[in-house]
Amino acid sequence: MKKNLAIVHVGFALTGVVTTLLGPLLPLLLMAWHLNDAQGGRLFVTQFVVCVTGAVLAGRVVSRWGASRTVPPGMFMISVGLVLLGIAPNIQAGMLGIAIYSFGLGFALPATNLLISELEPERRAAALNILNFSWTLGAVLAPIVIAAMLKPFGLRGFLFLTAAVVLVIGGFEALMFPLPPTVSSEISNGKLAPQVRLWFALVTLAFMFLYIGIENGFSGWVSAFTIRTQQSSQFATAFVQSSFWAALLLGRLLAPLALRFTRASALILYGMIVATAGILLAIASPKIALLEFGVLLCGFGLGPVFPTSIALFTEWYGTRGRGSPIVLALCGLGGAVVPWIVGVVSDRSQNLRLGIAVTLVCMAIAALLHWRLTAATESEPALAAQTVR
Repeated sequence: MKKNLAIVHVGFALTGVVTTLLGPLLPLLLMAWHLNDAQGGRLFVTQFVVCVTGAVLAGRVVSRWGASRTVPPGMFMISVGLVLLGIAPNIQAGMLGIAIYSFGLGFALPATNLLISELEPERRAAALNILNFSWTLGAVLAPIVIAAMLKPFGLRGFLFLTAAVVLVIGGFEALMFPLPPTVSSEISNGKLAPQVRLWFALVTLAFMFLYIGIENGFSGWVSAFTIRTQQSSQFATAFVQSSFWAALLLGRLLAPLALRFTRASALILYGMIVATAGILLAIASPKIALLEFGVLLCGFGLGPVFPTSIALFTEWYGTRGRGSPIVLALCGLGGAVVPWIVGVVSDRSQNLRLGIAVTLVCMAIAALLHWRLTAATESEPALAAQTVR
């Protein structure tokens, strides 16, 4: 079992690398294909739209065959897409490769979360925090790995090698789980009565939409905020940006320990309180040291929120319904919408502090949604009165 889980974690770390691949590779692709910035932006749009589409379609596969049979096809598509990107002579062929690996990500990302939820139902929240630690670690290390490998292997060699590793890991995952793991109806179908499942899914979707928006809205603008308010050097600005992701990693790594002493719903609330304090401190900080401390608090507080929320969602909603991967896919829209709103508010007010304050408004709404979900599952027996069989 531990060996199987290790393979799943390696695969998920690889999806973290692939998800963030375009950022480090964009300068090379712009040069190789003679693109302007607007054309380069289409690559990100392609990745995002196709990934969401893949996740929505993966819902049917998950509901019929289970998460364990959904992950390997996703890894195979990622591998094929990387190879096509490696041999692409122009943007049209490159976008095809990006679309194929993004479609694979749409299969692999939500299905891996659901697979871990099925395999470790007794420690679901802790297991999902460690799993998402692996993804974040892959995302954080991606620029370093790419920079180290491009010189000896070149762009094509790097993409081919990554594709081969992804394919091997996907093959191992297919062999480890030739049949969907046997799970109880409570795990696969959840604890909710049928009449409230849609309501629960929509509220959870709204909550996680806001969370991802907060994470991306703060982390995406913190570098610009640091430069404008602190007149910091490039090194100091990069250090502030990196510290956010380091604190996020630490928050997810320590979450299993915290869950020994507190409930999952309480951990989410505590994390949001710490993150709110961090954002407030960062916005109000007159010195870069205080800003840095605020960034660390924000990252550390946000760390366990998303994976623990997935754990609670799958506990109550289940893992085999089509809604599960759809919720996990569509909540990613928050990562596009909230940073955009931050930019609009900053531009119109000519004050980036007000722009970043948008994340505080989102946090307040998310806290209300979390309170409603917690009250529903813990205090209203009507929601849990009937276990779907």
